[in-house]
Amino acid sequence: MTEPSVSYALYLHRRELGRPKRRLMRIASTKLQLTNELIQLQQRRQWESAFDPNFDAEASIQQSSALNREREYRDRLKRSMQRQLEKQQQRQRQHLEQMGKL
Repeated sequence: MTEPSVSYALYLHRRELGRPKRRLMRIASTKLQLTNELIQLQQRRQWESAFDPNFDAEASIQQSSALNREREYRDRLKRSMQRQLEKQQQRQRQHLEQMGKL
């Protein structure tokens, strides 16, 4: 399965935000995809700027800082999604247990 393009991911994200009954995991998934795309773009730019004859060390430090913040956000988002999945699975198990007791 191939990754959808950034434009399509943005389209899906906006569409989901406009729904009256939002699916939070779908929103989080598109956020995660977009954040990963942003991280890849920033990494590529940072790598390319290292070879630029007009290399600006201050700008590079700022880029590194922004990249680290994006990575931290991505990691927090992944952990949050994992916790939500675990809660959902627990609710499903409890529901099945209750159904078995009836």
